[in-house]
Amino acid sequence: MVLVPCPACDHRVSDKAFACPTCGHPGSQSDRHGLVPALGRVAGTYVSANAITGAILGSVMFLSVAAVLITLILTHR
Repeated sequence: MVLVPCPACDHRVSDKAFACPTCGHPGSQSDRHGLVPALGRVAGTYVSANAITGAILGSVMFLSVAAVLITLILTHR
């Protein structure tokens, strides 16, 4: 494993890393097929796994809180 500077932020990253953990810039393994590279191409920018995870968890939490509030409102009548 060799640490190389990220071309986007100069943070030192493993040459085997999928993406830079700091900025999400794809690494040398960026030609893989899968969800993260596909979403990055759709969004037109580099999307890190942490950003995708945060967006999914945030959406699930929002929907869960909304469902609980709606249930409380409807059962309170």
